Amino acid sequence: MADTNWQVRAACRGVDPELFFPEPSDEPLVRTQVAAAKAVCRRCPVREQCLAEALERLPHGVAGGLTEHERRRARAQRERPGARQPRWLLLLDAGSSYSEVAAEYGVSVRTIARWASRLPSEQSAPTQGADPR
Repeated sequence: MADTNWQVRAACRGVDPELFFPEPSDEPLVRTQVAAAKAVCRRCPVREQCLAEALERLPHGVAGGLTEHERRRARAQRERPGARQPRWLLLLDAGSSYSEVAAEYGVSVRTIARWASRLPSEQSAPTQGADPR
């Protein structure tokens, strides 16, 4: 059985679990709820462990900072043969913005844009509308 001691340090402890499981009835409300859940995840000291567990066994909701759709895409990326992608690129591929990734890594949006620009063309990151300056 996996060690779950990390869960006691999770930022979501004490937060209403419903926040992490939005109902797809009202699209603007879902976007707001997902953004709020991801904000909790961004400040979480055990986000990496949560994401690893979520990629292995959680089919629904927001966990590890990714929605179920984003985790599905990350799993597909992970299962493809070839070189392992850095986590920042997986986050971008899963739909995180340059701003979100920059905040997580403690760097500027421009730095993330620079990292993305150095990728080989067959491994390019999604383009972002934000000005990287």
